[in-house]
Amino acid sequence: MRIAMTITSTKDRIRQEALRLFVERGVDAVSVRDIAKAVGMSAPNLYAHYKGRDELVADLFQAGYASYGRQLQDIADGSGSFAERLEAMIRLICRLHDADRTLFQFLLLNQHTHLNRVAPDDSGNPMAVLHRLITKAVEAGEMPIADPALLTAAVVGIVVQAATFRLYGRISRDLEPMADEIIALCAKVLA
Repeated sequence: MRIAMTITSTKDRIRQEALRLFVERGVDAVSVRDIAKAVGMSAPNLYAHYKGRDELVADLFQAGYASYGRQLQDIADGSGSFAERLEAMIRLICRLHDADRTLFQFLLLNQHTHLNRVAPDDSGNPMAVLHRLITKAVEAGEMPIADPALLTAAVVGIVVQAATFRLYGRISRDLEPMADEIIALCAKVLA
């Protein structure tokens, strides 16, 4: 009998343990030594992969944020009406939250420190993807004429605040089961 084994690179193990520690304790409360210990290596060995904690945090944020952006862009580039694509995007975000809560929480908790390093019009920027979709819908007459940036902020606010309330226990349900309600709230704002 042959058993399939998953080989994880050292760098992947570093990312995984660092992400877990950052969410559990907060970035400022985690040292390179803490991460190295969690991975089972010495701090000097970790420095062979990252120059320091700040580089690791930036890498984790940019990679996670860009991954979300690419997945949303795939939906935005797809077929269907604006409402159908927006609904698919919101469902994806809810699913991503529930599938990897650690990554979602890390991105949520560190956005204010790292969003300034993400190009506002980059295709890997989820906000830019949503803003372009809303702008095209306004221009195509699929929704009332309004400021696309303000509409984007409103949709993001609904989704992100639901995730924030979930994080702090103010909402006890996961996001995916609430997707219909979140979509309905976004539709009301955009009507």
